[in-house]
Amino acid sequence: MEKQSTNRLFTKENSLTVKGIAILMMLFYHLFSSAKDNFELGVNYRPFSEDVFLMIAGFGNICVAVFVFLSAYGISKKIYDSNEITLKKAYSDSFKRFLKLLFNFAFMFTCINLLWFHWFDYSLAFGEGKQGFLAFLLDGLGLSHLFSTPSLNMTWWYMSLAYTIIFIVPILAVLCKKIGYPFLGLSFLIPFIMPLNEDLAHYFFVIGVGIACAYGNWIEKIINSKIPVWVRWIAEIVLIVLSVIIRDNEFVKTTLICQADAIFAFLIVCFAVDMVSFIPVIRKIFSFLGKFSMNIFFVHTFFYLILYRYYVYHFKRFYITYFILLAVSLILSMVIELLKFLFLKGCKAIFHKKTKQE
Repeated sequence: MEKQSTNRLFTKENSLTVKGIAILMMLFYHLFSSAKDNFELGVNYRPFSEDVFLMIAGFGNICVAVFVFLSAYGISKKIYDSNEITLKKAYSDSFKRFLKLLFNFAFMFTCINLLWFHWFDYSLAFGEGKQGFLAFLLDGLGLSHLFSTPSLNMTWWYMSLAYTIIFIVPILAVLCKKIGYPFLGLSFLIPFIMPLNEDLAHYFFVIGVGIACAYGNWIEKIINSKIPVWVRWIAEIVLIVLSVIIRDNEFVKTTLICQADAIFAFLIVCFAVDMVSFIPVIRKIFSFLGKFSMNIFFVHTFFYLILYRYYVYHFKRFYITYFILLAVSLILSMVIELLKFLFLKGCKAIFHKKTKQE
């Protein structure tokens, strides 16, 4: 294991490591969180009991909160690390981030449609004529959920939330800079006193905690604290086990889930950075998965639910099913990234050629 540094920072590799863990949790949640589906598909979850297995699978839903937390933290951290903390500068960076995210999604959307166009009934999915084309276009831009139009994939709802986060975090980060930690209380109360859409209301406190975390450098303070590493490891493992149990509580699920998710997401990030990042091999594996987490997020539903459901669940044992979904989603994601690289390289070459000719 690596020796602990005296001044560790939350790096891009740390973020990818957390994303890798989060996407693995998402796959487990989507595959096995329904007792009815497990029964109908003959899922063999031994050596776990059904209750424990469903509790673990259900906790995987925290993955979205982890992605939201990382987005809010990353955007805020860049703002706070800047020499010029202004909304103009922040929104300039946000617009660039938005264009990059939009392009990545649109490229993935194009690849998916080129691969499986013969499986999709577009007139049934989107409607016919101009209205159908508009719905198709909005889906390709990741805006279907925002405009309540049809989509080829239910998990693409997250794009609307991701776009929203990009544009609301700068103003919230500047507000946090001005008023300090009372911002946490404000972010806790806003969903109760302001009319927000359902997704934003659910994750608003997660966003607030991510911003406050960046403002106070909480992660760096924890991983650079004088508390022995092994003590932090034990504490984090115990807290995560308790989080799994607490999140399964009916009262928490129906009343406090928004607030609990913010705390649990922060805990998972600390665990990933403080423990997993110390182990080079595991860090590299999770970091590798994190690089493709966005594509895996948006393509895995086609395999386990839309097109190849019974093939994925064919072998019954949960760990084989899980490996199959992870493998095919990762392979397709890698192919998409390779095609994107070649496409951008080709565009760059054409641009340079035209520039030289001029």
